[in-house]
Amino acid sequence: MKKVFFYTFVFCLIVLIVYLFLQPRITFVDKEIHLALYQEVEPLQYIEKLSHIEEDEIKIDNQVDNSQLGQYKIVYSYHQKVFTLIVYVDDMLPPQFETQNKTILKDETISAKELVKNIRDDSKTEVYFQQNYTFHEVKTYKVVVVVEDSYGNKSEKSAYVQVQAKDEQPPVVSGLTPITLLIGDEIDLKKDVIVKDDHDDSPVLTIDDSKLNIRKIGEYEVYYHVKDQSGNEDTFIRKIEVLSQYDNREALSDGKKTCYLTFDDGPSSNTKEILEILDQYHIKATFFVTGTSPKDFHYIKEAYQKGHTIGLHTYSHDYEYIYSSLKNYISDLNKIKDVVYQQIGMNVNFIRFPGGSSNLVSKKYNDGIMTRLTKKVIDLGYQYYDWTSINGDGEGIKTVDGLKKKAIEEIGNREDIMFLMHDSGTQENTVKALPDILDYLIEQGYVFQVLDETSPTFHHHVQN
Repeated sequence: MKKVFFYTFVFCLIVLIVYLFLQPRITFVDKEIHLALYQEVEPLQYIEKLSHIEEDEIKIDNQVDNSQLGQYKIVYSYHQKVFTLIVYVDDMLPPQFETQNKTILKDETISAKELVKNIRDDSKTEVYFQQNYTFHEVKTYKVVVVVEDSYGNKSEKSAYVQVQAKDEQPPVVSGLTPITLLIGDEIDLKKDVIVKDDHDDSPVLTIDDSKLNIRKIGEYEVYYHVKDQSGNEDTFIRKIEVLSQYDNREALSDGKKTCYLTFDDGPSSNTKEILEILDQYHIKATFFVTGTSPKDFHYIKEAYQKGHTIGLHTYSHDYEYIYSSLKNYISDLNKIKDVVYQQIGMNVNFIRFPGGSSNLVSKKYNDGIMTRLTKKVIDLGYQYYDWTSINGDGEGIKTVDGLKKKAIEEIGNREDIMFLMHDSGTQENTVKALPDILDYLIEQGYVFQVLDETSPTFHHHVQN
């Protein structure tokens, strides 16, 4: 009986061993796989050996996102068998950074963070010195800073700390570009002005504008006096030019390419889509509006609430009526001004003449009216704006390709431009061409600004 039991046991054990041996198995090259960010995921390459499995019958569910750090799975299925491999996407690259040298006073302390800039890494970083430094002597110290990420990758670079016996350098002032304004314009003398000192975090700035008179035409100087806590001081001069309100406020020649994007003749059935495109690009524009489509007046409010500037383009846009007399023009202008006030709750003083200040159509209805109008509107507190570049939608160009081609030609190599397009209900192709025109402007390095009281006026030469 015992022999029968023994042989039965042995037989079952052999059957079990054979069964287990014949089971499908996947042996991986490691228990877990570690990849660098963006490293290609190759599920079949992680298999070291297959037992009783046909490779081409394996179904693979790759759940790894190699663009994000973290833990993931790759699931291999063969008939009813499932095998799971854990994959980690790790930060394997050391941080990249730049160093900057510093000047301090004897026995001052400085942190390693003050000597590094532009750190680039895929995880959080820590900045520290390779060793402890004390700055007791007046000399230049060579120090080593370390930037280490949360995965233990680290980079080291040298920087220099110059130690002085005492602070002898006064603060410096930047941003004092010359300003040109028209009589009565508001002016912020601190805007974009930066004061820096090598030791004092809060140097004192005093502005002397006693010689500036924004109510009188002329060239002026404003004095910027700075002083640090050690008593070092200096004075910087800024040039201010005040022009007549009738003069053109020129664009700054500061090496920066600026585009003032403007739309005339709206609001219309196209305004909604134009606003959506501008939202997508995070670009603000200026809309010179008319009263030709009352059902779309609500877009004036919507554009204003989105941060766009609203200007006036007359209510009727009827050349014969508005250019027949000063009275007609002012009456028509007041009418659209009231519409805008009803929508946004404020009076607007930016205007654009239909056809621009240089138009000759007005001569047909009233000889010399533009010469009188350009002065009259300024006397009434308005400022008018012409343009430098167009897409041609007001000149009969109707195709999308034609509009884009004309826009590129008109933009040219100008540093600053005021770009004119139209927002009337018949300009569907302007809407279609707009994204490509914006892409081109961005590629050319332009930044976008809305009109305000300090913007260039881009006045044309009045011809009537």
